[in-house]
Amino acid sequence: MKLILAALGSAILVAGCGGSTRPAETEPLMDVFRKHAQGEGLTRRQTNGKTLFGHYCVTCHADAGQGDGQNAYNLIPPPPDFRTSLKGHPESYWRQIIEGGSSAVGRSPLCPPFGRTLTAKQVDALLDYLGALAKPAASPAR
Repeated sequence: MKLILAALGSAILVAGCGGSTRPAETEPLMDVFRKHAQGEGLTRRQTNGKTLFGHYCVTCHADAGQGDGQNAYNLIPPPPDFRTSLKGHPESYWRQIIEGGSSAVGRSPLCPPFGRTLTAKQVDALLDYLGALAKPAASPAR
Protein backbone atom coordinates (compact mmCIF):
# COMPACT_ATOMS: atom_id res chain seq x y z
CA MET A 1 0.00 0.00 0.00
CA LYS A 2 2.84 2.38 0.87
CA LEU A 3 4.46 1.64 -2.47
CA ILE A 4 1.23 2.46 -4.33
CA LEU A 5 0.80 5.77 -2.43
CA ALA A 6 4.43 6.71 -3.07
CA ALA A 7 4.05 5.97 -6.80
CA LEU A 8 0.80 7.94 -6.94
CA GLY A 9 2.37 10.86 -5.11
CA SER A 10 5.37 10.83 -7.47
CA ALA A 11 3.08 10.78 -10.51
CA ILE A 12 1.13 13.77 -9.20
CA LEU A 13 4.34 15.64 -8.40
CA VAL A 14 5.80 14.99 -11.85
CA ALA A 15 2.55 16.01 -13.55
CA GLY A 16 2.44 19.22 -11.51
CA CYS A 17 6.01 20.15 -12.44
CA GLY A 18 5.33 19.85 -16.14
CA GLY A 19 4.47 23.51 -16.36
CA SER A 20 1.25 25.38 -16.35
CA THR A 21 -0.92 26.13 -19.31
CA ARG A 22 -2.42 29.14 -17.49
CA PRO A 23 -1.21 32.52 -18.67
CA ALA A 24 1.03 34.45 -16.28
CA GLU A 25 -0.91 36.56 -13.83
CA THR A 26 -0.70 40.28 -14.44
CA GLU A 27 -1.31 43.30 -12.30
CA PRO A 28 -3.85 45.40 -14.22
CA LEU A 29 -3.01 48.67 -12.44
CA MET A 30 0.73 48.21 -13.03
CA ASP A 31 0.06 47.32 -16.66
CA VAL A 32 -1.77 50.63 -17.11
CA PHE A 33 1.04 52.51 -15.37
CA ARG A 34 3.72 50.82 -17.51
CA LYS A 35 1.82 51.55 -20.71
CA HIS A 36 1.48 55.21 -19.73
CA ALA A 37 5.18 55.40 -18.84
CA GLN A 38 6.15 53.83 -22.16
CA GLY A 39 4.02 56.49 -23.86
CA GLU A 40 6.18 59.04 -22.06
CA GLY A 41 9.29 57.39 -23.50
CA LEU A 42 10.54 56.04 -20.16
CA THR A 43 12.62 52.91 -19.81
CA ARG A 44 11.57 50.17 -17.41
CA ARG A 45 14.07 51.40 -14.80
CA GLN A 46 12.86 54.99 -15.20
CA THR A 47 9.31 53.73 -14.82
CA ASN A 48 10.30 52.06 -11.56
CA GLY A 49 11.95 55.32 -10.51
CA LYS A 50 8.78 57.21 -11.35
CA THR A 51 6.83 54.86 -9.09
CA LEU A 52 9.27 55.53 -6.25
CA PHE A 53 9.17 59.26 -6.95
CA GLY A 54 5.38 59.16 -6.75
CA HIS A 55 5.54 57.36 -3.41
CA TYR A 56 8.32 59.28 -1.67
CA CYS A 57 8.91 62.63 -3.40
CA VAL A 58 5.81 63.96 -5.15
CA THR A 59 4.25 65.50 -2.02
CA CYS A 60 6.95 68.16 -1.96
CA HIS A 61 8.44 68.06 -5.46
CA ALA A 62 5.18 67.61 -7.49
CA ASP A 63 4.50 65.16 -10.33
CA ALA A 64 6.96 66.61 -12.82
CA GLY A 65 9.55 67.60 -10.20
CA GLN A 66 8.85 71.30 -10.50
CA GLY A 67 9.08 71.84 -6.73
CA ASP A 68 5.51 72.92 -6.09
CA GLY A 69 3.94 69.81 -4.60
CA GLN A 70 1.04 70.02 -2.16
CA ASN A 71 3.39 70.36 0.82
CA ALA A 72 5.88 72.76 -0.81
CA TYR A 73 4.15 75.87 0.53
CA ASN A 74 5.08 74.71 4.06
CA LEU A 75 8.78 74.50 3.27
CA ILE A 76 11.35 77.27 3.56
CA PRO A 77 13.29 77.11 1.35
CA PRO A 78 10.92 75.50 -1.15
CA PRO A 79 11.99 72.31 -2.95
CA PRO A 80 14.06 72.83 -6.09
CA ASP A 81 12.67 72.51 -9.59
CA PHE A 82 14.39 69.35 -10.85
CA ARG A 83 13.85 70.35 -14.46
CA THR A 84 16.60 72.95 -14.00
CA SER A 85 18.45 72.18 -10.76
CA LEU A 86 19.57 68.68 -11.76
CA LYS A 87 21.67 70.00 -14.62
CA GLY A 88 24.19 71.76 -12.40
CA HIS A 89 25.35 68.73 -10.42
CA PRO A 90 26.71 65.23 -11.11
CA GLU A 91 24.63 62.13 -10.39
CA SER A 92 26.80 61.37 -7.33
CA TYR A 93 25.56 64.61 -5.74
CA TRP A 94 21.91 63.60 -6.16
CA ARG A 95 22.67 60.09 -4.93
CA GLN A 96 24.14 61.62 -1.79
CA ILE A 97 20.95 63.66 -1.26
CA ILE A 98 18.66 60.66 -1.81
CA GLU A 99 20.64 58.43 0.52
CA GLY A 100 21.62 60.96 3.19
CA GLY A 101 18.99 63.69 2.89
CA SER A 102 19.56 67.19 1.55
CA SER A 103 21.50 68.21 4.66
CA ALA A 104 24.19 65.69 3.60
CA VAL A 105 25.32 68.22 0.97
CA GLY A 106 24.79 71.35 3.08
CA ARG A 107 21.28 72.07 1.86
CA SER A 108 18.06 72.39 3.81
CA PRO A 109 17.45 69.58 6.33
CA LEU A 110 13.84 69.25 5.17
CA CYS A 111 14.39 66.48 2.61
CA PRO A 112 14.76 63.25 4.59
CA PRO A 113 17.35 60.55 3.94
CA PHE A 114 16.14 57.44 2.12
CA GLY A 115 19.37 55.42 2.31
CA ARG A 116 17.89 52.98 4.80
CA THR A 117 14.50 52.89 3.08
CA LEU A 118 15.51 52.29 -0.54
CA THR A 119 17.76 49.60 -1.95
CA ALA A 120 20.71 50.49 -4.18
CA LYS A 121 18.68 49.38 -7.23
CA GLN A 122 15.79 51.60 -6.18
CA VAL A 123 18.13 54.58 -5.77
CA ASP A 124 19.52 53.87 -9.26
CA ALA A 125 15.98 53.76 -10.68
CA LEU A 126 15.08 57.02 -8.95
CA LEU A 127 18.22 58.67 -10.32
CA ASP A 128 17.33 57.47 -13.82
CA TYR A 129 13.89 58.98 -13.48
CA LEU A 130 15.32 62.27 -12.19
CA GLY A 131 17.58 62.27 -15.25
CA ALA A 132 14.49 61.91 -17.43
CA LEU A 133 12.89 64.88 -15.65
CA ALA A 134 15.95 67.01 -16.35
CA LYS A 135 15.85 66.35 -20.08
CA PRO A 136 13.77 68.76 -22.12
CA ALA A 137 10.58 67.29 -23.49
CA ALA A 138 10.71 66.36 -27.15
CA SER A 139 8.91 68.91 -29.26
CA PRO A 140 5.91 67.52 -31.11
CA ALA A 141 6.33 66.78 -34.81
CA ARG A 142 4.67 69.26 -37.10
